[in-house]
Amino acid sequence: MFLALNMAMTLDGKIARPDGKWYGLSSRTDKKRMDRYRADSEILILGKNSILNDNPVIQIRYVEKAKNPRPVILIRKGSLPKTKRVFLSEEKPIIYCVDENYSEVKTELEECSEIESLGKELLPDKVMENLKSRGYNTALLEGGGTLNYSFFSLDLIDRIYLTLVPFLIGDSSLPTIANGKQEMIDFDQKKWSLSSCEKIEDEVFFQYDRLRS
Repeated sequence: MFLALNMAMTLDGKIARPDGKWYGLSSRTDKKRMDRYRADSEILILGKNSILNDNPVIQIRYVEKAKNPRPVILIRKGSLPKTKRVFLSEEKPIIYCVDENYSEVKTELEECSEIESLGKELLPDKVMENLKSRGYNTALLEGGGTLNYSFFSLDLIDRIYLTLVPFLIGDSSLPTIANGKQEMIDFDQKKWSLSSCEKIEDEVFFQYDRLRS
């Protein structure tokens, strides 16, 4: 299954404001590109915190006649308000949770989503296996730093779409693209190829592809 990551970061590598949100830091050009990436994907993987903090619009707005990707939400603890925009999608979101919070998620969101527990842990490789068994072949990840790290650490990501935005924040506590407590195993052996690089006004758009033997 092909998995791409779509992220924007500041000049000092931050992916969120000090309040945990992203609003106002990327341009309309970046939003249009985001819709192109979404239009090429069957599913859109999101984490609970990204939905709580940014309440993203899931529907594609800038690509005509494009089919919206089906949202997939990973929730390790607690649940989500069903008033979030993600639950307005054409297809009901798939929610993956764990046994511990399955009852809570089901109580809150059974009407507006399809819910599945993956056992005691919510492991990215198990998520991908389950999605593949459902017939999906292409996915786009738009997570926070911790969620991204969990996918990177298992070498599940095939492509990175990265937008560099012209701001500096300087808060060392803010998340980066891959926020983990330790380095990834053999990180220097997992090479990425710069497939494209384009400057538009004050933003730079990169595409990196994972080199696999």
